Amino acid sequence: MTVLVTGASSGIGRAIAIRLAKRGENVVAGVRRISDAPVHSRIRPVALDVTDAEQLTAAAKDIGPLSGLVNNAGITFSGPLEHMPLDHLREQLEVNAVGVLAVSQAFLPALRAGRGRLVMISSTAGLVTTPLLGAYGASKFALEAIADALRQELSPWGLPVIVVNPGAFKSQNRPKTDVKAEADRAVMDETGERQYGKAMDAFRQFNKKVEAGAGPPERVAAVVEQALTVRRPRPRYLVGSDARMTVALKRLLPTRTVDTLLFRFIGLPRRESSA
Repeated sequence: MTVLVTGASSGIGRAIAIRLAKRGENVVAGVRRISDAPVHSRIRPVALDVTDAEQLTAAAKDIGPLSGLVNNAGITFSGPLEHMPLDHLREQLEVNAVGVLAVSQAFLPALRAGRGRLVMISSTAGLVTTPLLGAYGASKFALEAIADALRQELSPWGLPVIVVNPGAFKSQNRPKTDVKAEADRAVMDETGERQYGKAMDAFRQFNKKVEAGAGPPERVAAVVEQALTVRRPRPRYLVGSDARMTVALKRLLPTRTVDTLLFRFIGLPRRESSA
């Protein structure tokens, strides 16, 4: 069994690669820098930027049959959509949505050869939109649509497509997101700061609390292992009580009620001064 894991340098991707290797699987760890790859005798690192077509083509030529492909690589931009630089939105979608499809296209011949499974690491943000994470949510909603279509289109060949929606788990992505958000805020004009400054302060504090209380990424890795190995995998796995609660509330409550609960939970002010 050989599994390719993208975004394997840290967080959930790293935990997945290590868990599968310890299980005895051969793991190809896609990383942007080889020096960041997890170390194990069964892990073979490969330079893999999901937006680099040449790297994808080169890696696909040498991969051999795959029993699994885990699309985990991703980035996060945060901030109010009203003032978000459009190049950030384009980059968000390019990595988290277009990049996912690019990887899937490049390695589907190897998955066919190995009669493998395609696992998409999504997020609760792919099912429930959160204020100040609109760009990230848009990319994950797009990933959900890509996964749905691939699941339907690949079913005649018996190639399962499985979506994993983690809740809050420890990741280097959250601190990186905070740094990028602060850099964007530093160049935001006075109007944007007046409109959203308090909300961004509250969101930053919420982000720190989430990271402090986040669960170990190994829990997500265990679910991915299950998705890759059980005889009949489910189309979707929600990981974490927060993920299950958030999705349940979205399904059961009116939209305005969900909006209010999200504002209160994150601690965002309900009224800001007008522009």
